[in-house]
Amino acid sequence: MKNITVRTDSQCSGCGACLSVCGTSAIHLELNQLGYYQANVDESKCVNCGSCQTVCARFFEEPSGVDIRTSSVFALQSIHPVTIKRCSSGGAAHEIAKWALSHGYLLCGAEYDLETNTVKHVITDDIRLLDGSKYLQSDTSVFSEVIHRAMNGKCFVIFGVPCHIAGLARAAELKKCRDKLFLVEIFCHGVPTYKLWNKECALVKKKLKCSRFDEVLFRYKKFGWHSYCLQFRKKDKFYYGSREKDLFYRVYFEDILLNGACLGCRARQETSLADIRLGDYWGKRYQGRDDGVSVAFCNNEKAADLMTQLSIQQLQVGTAEEVLSCQNMEGYHCQALHDKTMEVLVKEGIEAAIRYYRARLPIKQKIKNIVLFVLSLLPYEIRAGLRKLR
Repeated sequence: MKNITVRTDSQCSGCGACLSVCGTSAIHLELNQLGYYQANVDESKCVNCGSCQTVCARFFEEPSGVDIRTSSVFALQSIHPVTIKRCSSGGAAHEIAKWALSHGYLLCGAEYDLETNTVKHVITDDIRLLDGSKYLQSDTSVFSEVIHRAMNGKCFVIFGVPCHIAGLARAAELKKCRDKLFLVEIFCHGVPTYKLWNKECALVKKKLKCSRFDEVLFRYKKFGWHSYCLQFRKKDKFYYGSREKDLFYRVYFEDILLNGACLGCRARQETSLADIRLGDYWGKRYQGRDDGVSVAFCNNEKAADLMTQLSIQQLQVGTAEEVLSCQNMEGYHCQALHDKTMEVLVKEGIEAAIRYYRARLPIKQKIKNIVLFVLSLLPYEIRAGLRKLR
């Protein structure tokens, strides 16, 4: 069988590259029993052409692309305060999207769907739909349409996490339309199971006494840029969830209930197939700021030139090594605990899975969790002061 059903040592990331090059529409994405999007093949439609294997990261021994340690680095912040407030960091992605629409590009990125409480990639001219981080796996089925339209001459600016962008870049190379795509990848921590998010949504709906949210923001700056804060809104009622106290964030950053493909993901490391890698400018240089600063690694001259065309101010920037030392790009060393926890998740559900792995976390991690929780009890002003002293 010459398709993606062939077993390898790696797991499917749900990037959508395979379905975007399938000539018979034999591949589709669907949520599996673990709560992650996975590519599946309709064997009755498959003609064993092998195109899906040529773009799937599971069939590559070594990643290809630009080493971002050699790329041009920029510290960026939108000149519009409203944009900075709404966006997760400094608003650089928003300004790139504005530039794209004003220069005739189509725009593709991740939208939170309030009807299904899932994330999906869409082609849109409404930048607000794409603003802000979304710490869930996105359904990238629309990539098939992107490739088709690019082959017919349409130009796109596309935002996604590194595995999405790497897969799409390989698909575009195969279909000879890479020059029609300007690819922006976002530094990625990994994606948690939707079973966790479904539990979170159920708890918040009960608190807000509603069946549907009017707005969900993953990085609302209620307590500043450095403090991760979920915001759910139903009319004039709000729920706020902090990184230290909220179920979703606490489990997410414990790194066990991530997609198996995320544990050793090579796309999120130093090698990139994107034009730009974008993220938060973490580290000492801007830890005293509460508004937000973006960092951009520009992997070619076109990307670096774009930085001079945006409604954005360029701030003082350090070396690539300084910036990357504060980004989470390494693999996770918890494969055995992860795999066993996934078995519990399928058999007994999300609550049992969380209890199972938390009882087996290293003592260092347990102490860290306790310290974070205790710090969360302090007023924000004190916590911000302690952060600036580090």
